[in-house]
Formats: sequence, C-alpha cells, structure tokens
Amino acid sequence: MGTRSRSRRIDVRVTDAQDAVIREAAALAGETVTTFLLSAAERRARDLLDERRHVVTSNKAFAALAASLDEPPCEVPELVELFGLARIPDA
Repeated sequence: MGTRSRSRRIDVRVTDAQDAVIREAAALAGETVTTFLLSAAERRARDLLDERRHVVTSNKAFAALAASLDEPPCEVPELVELFGLARIPDA
C-alpha cells in the first residue's frame, strides 16, 4: 500500500470470533487491524482482478486467433449501418 492519505471509509460488521482472529493475526503481524485488513483485502482484490484480466488458451486456439487478426478486414453491413446512425445526445 502507498502512503496516500485515506479519504474513503468502508465499514464492516464482524462476529466476535472474526474480530478475535483478525485482531490476533494483526498483532502477530505487528500491524494495526486497519492495515492488516486493508492489505489482505487489497491483495485478494488484485489477485482476483489479475485472474480475470489474463486469458489462457491453447497454442492451437491462439494461432487461429492470430491468423484471423492477420487477415484483411471485411465490411460488416450491420456495423456500417449502426455507425452511420445519428449520435444519441448526452443526458
């Protein structure tokens, strides 16, 4: 975590057992409860986002994708019509 000032607040309710285990673990880590929870939540969030941002595929599927991207573009009439429509004004 950076040294940026914290301007937002997240409130959570926990059971007595959750509170005890979190406080014990934070103390063991030599961290405040806030620092402990934030580092754990941020690490989990980044891991989850990284899992969803990376695509794993076979060599055969990747080769097929690369080959299709190397082909010359073709016109899709429906898209030409769609992009020819008048722009919807901003609200």
